[in-house]
Amino acid sequence: MSLPNATYRLQFRNGMDFEKAVGLIPHLVRLGISHLYASPIFSAVSGSTHGYDIVDFNEIDPTLGGLEGFARLVGELKAHGLGIILDIVPNHMAAHLENSWWHSVVEWGQSSAFAGYFDVDWRQPLTLPFLGASFEEELAAAKIRLAFDRDRNCLAFAYYDALYPLNPASYPAVLEGCSSALNGLVAVANRAESTDAAAFRAGITSAVEMLSVAAALDEHLQRASTDKPFLERLHQMQSWRLTSWKTARDHLSYRRFFEIAGLVGLRVEDPAVFEATHRCVLGLVEAGLVDGLRVDHIDGLADPENYLLRLRERAGAHAYIIVEKILEASEPLPENWPVDGTTGYEFISALADLLTDESSELWSDGHRSATERAVTECKLQLLSHNFNTEVKRLTGLATCLRDDDAPPTDDERMAEAVRRSIAAMPVYRTYLSGRGASERDRQILGEIGSEARAAAPEVGAEIAMIVVRLKSNDGCADRQLAAQFRTRFQQLSGAVMAKAVEDTFFYRRGDFLAANEVGAAADWTPGGVDRFHEKMRERASRSPTGLSATSTHDTKRGEDARARLHVISEAPELWADAVGRWGDMNRAHHQPASEAPEASVEQLLYQSLLGAWPIGSLRHEKELSSLRERMETFAVKALREAKLRTSWDAPDEQYEAAVTGFLHGILGWRNREFLDDFERTAAPFIRAGLINSLSQTLVKLTAPGIPDIYQGSERLDLSLVDPDNRRGYSPHPSLSELPQGPTISDFEDCKQALIGLCLNYRHRATILFAEGEYRPLRVQGPAARHAAAFMRRTENELCITVVPRLVLRHVDAGSLSLPAGLWRDTYLLWPENCETKQLLNLATGGTVESQRRIPMAEIFRGFPVAFLVPG
Repeated sequence: MSLPNATYRLQFRNGMDFEKAVGLIPHLVRLGISHLYASPIFSAVSGSTHGYDIVDFNEIDPTLGGLEGFARLVGELKAHGLGIILDIVPNHMAAHLENSWWHSVVEWGQSSAFAGYFDVDWRQPLTLPFLGASFEEELAAAKIRLAFDRDRNCLAFAYYDALYPLNPASYPAVLEGCSSALNGLVAVANRAESTDAAAFRAGITSAVEMLSVAAALDEHLQRASTDKPFLERLHQMQSWRLTSWKTARDHLSYRRFFEIAGLVGLRVEDPAVFEATHRCVLGLVEAGLVDGLRVDHIDGLADPENYLLRLRERAGAHAYIIVEKILEASEPLPENWPVDGTTGYEFISALADLLTDESSELWSDGHRSATERAVTECKLQLLSHNFNTEVKRLTGLATCLRDDDAPPTDDERMAEAVRRSIAAMPVYRTYLSGRGASERDRQILGEIGSEARAAAPEVGAEIAMIVVRLKSNDGCADRQLAAQFRTRFQQLSGAVMAKAVEDTFFYRRGDFLAANEVGAAADWTPGGVDRFHEKMRERASRSPTGLSATSTHDTKRGEDARARLHVISEAPELWADAVGRWGDMNRAHHQPASEAPEASVEQLLYQSLLGAWPIGSLRHEKELSSLRERMETFAVKALREAKLRTSWDAPDEQYEAAVTGFLHGILGWRNREFLDDFERTAAPFIRAGLINSLSQTLVKLTAPGIPDIYQGSERLDLSLVDPDNRRGYSPHPSLSELPQGPTISDFEDCKQALIGLCLNYRHRATILFAEGEYRPLRVQGPAARHAAAFMRRTENELCITVVPRLVLRHVDAGSLSLPAGLWRDTYLLWPENCETKQLLNLATGGTVESQRRIPMAEIFRGFPVAFLVPG
């Protein structure tokens, strides 16, 4: 397998299609990219902005250019020596009527040929939670009527633009008392069989092709639609029930993707479903058009290991396969997964250790325990509310698995035991299966049992039973039921962890936003350079071929925004004073009636504003207006994700308006006192943040792993959370060489040129970066804590990365370079058992004299970071 040298993540849709991607290829070549890394390209719901709501796995989306456009893109990539990696989505599909498989399930119910494709509990009618209110309320408001779907040629309930197909078994009831003109349609309806759905559809098409028949049908349906009691009875005849979207948390018969009712879980563990959903993409791999696959949300699958074994067998040993997997601190990727690594969230966490001041007073002695309590509270809230329907399902399964001689219990006690067991999970999920439990999973289950029983001793017996059933089927009368419980438990635990930490707790905690990132541990505290080196050595050993990410479509903020927010750890008192001062300045913009925004929200808004603030001064009111709009959109999302005073399922629009009104006021062009003070205070944080950005960029390009560049982030990336980070962008030409003695205005050129310089060097030294040892290098002297260095080394090659850190108090206005005086009497120590060599600094073109103690001032002369190779 030819490993990627570097990937470039491109988000299709939102104006990006295959034709425009072809135009980017020369830019990617100049950067040194080896593989385009594409977001999902298969047909998705009309108007989709991301492509994860797939409606047809076997069609490349025509809106992107279809198969012909994709083939042209691949041809152009290969003509320039580039490959392509596709993002695939095995966990879910769109629960949308544009999805022909889902439409069939809605129409025919459990007898549909596709009923087994989706993770549906068929012991109850299929719930369709897409109404604004209950069916009865919407019917009373005349928003539901009968109609003929001329695209699908079927009878349906019409609700706005959606046409929900009626089960053909109910057609006779609909057509009762119709005119003789519809006799042909009645005859077809009486012969309907789900085993020959195509013949039924053809019969309907033939029966209504005459204009007079179609007109008679429309007239009959219009008349029948006035009979509301009949429509209620007809609704009860269906294999599905239309319900309010607000009830999905309590009553839902299918597995969702997280909390999104519009995405239905797939049973990809079924070999037939695997083949049906992977036919097209594996055909592209086998034809040599696609070089690699990125597996979305691997933890949502029933049996990730089994899925990956099947995928690897079909894709072949040559395919590069990575998984989207959140690894908690010290959690390894399962060794038996036949993959090349992850999408790289854990690399972002490692950079946090490098760029955050480990001596900061931000983390108190009780930080960890307070965080654990807060996260548990978030988990329990989600389990009691957002995921209540999933808990009910698990409760029912668990109750059925009780031993006959077990003490009596009730549903609420068992539900509490389920909630407490999942809330105690220290990782996203275990990987228990019919093959048994690994030692790692047994240990985790033991920890869950102990912690959950300590937190809720009143349901200790139920918790103990749950842990026993998760560990093994031994002694269980119904092994199939036990397997279903185990699978559902594991699929839910990952969703709860993700939503509780990333999408709840991280929006409640506003004191240090740099730590609130996808893949970060909630109770993280900085470990400094030593922990960073430890993680990189581990990465070199365990996952040298995984991606190294700094920005993705899922990160909470852009990499350069995060880099400057790390600087707050260097001067928390300075930032706190500023926040207090701004609070006084902006008190008039608070909304006293709604007591908004609260102090914690105001803190979050100021830090978010720091991350998004432009490098230079805001020169025009239009520029400020654009920033204000972005911040207001972000604020509403952040408040709803926090789930404190407003949420997605119960929005408090008055409260949200108060917060966005506050932002509108403080970011008004005439509010000069605040704007000028904020810009003046932010300036040193921004300057230090730019140096952090160059440090993290160089580290990503040279540390273990394969560098991943998110679209547009080769330049300044100050984006907020999606959809802000999916805005369009235009590439800029790269400089032929790095600016020497760069100023702040040179930053974007410096960053892009640095990427091109290092990636093109990687092309010439593939063995060094694929197999080279990772060796930390010591820095000695008074400024030792302000730098980090490491060597990559094979028997015949080596390179050295040296970067500054914690430089807030040493940045000069207008300059990107650090003063030489900072590095007085500070040296990089050459390893004892390594022969000294004359070194060339690729960033400057200058040489560094070979010696055991190399002056840091010499290394950083002319540019803020250094990449040294034998000269």
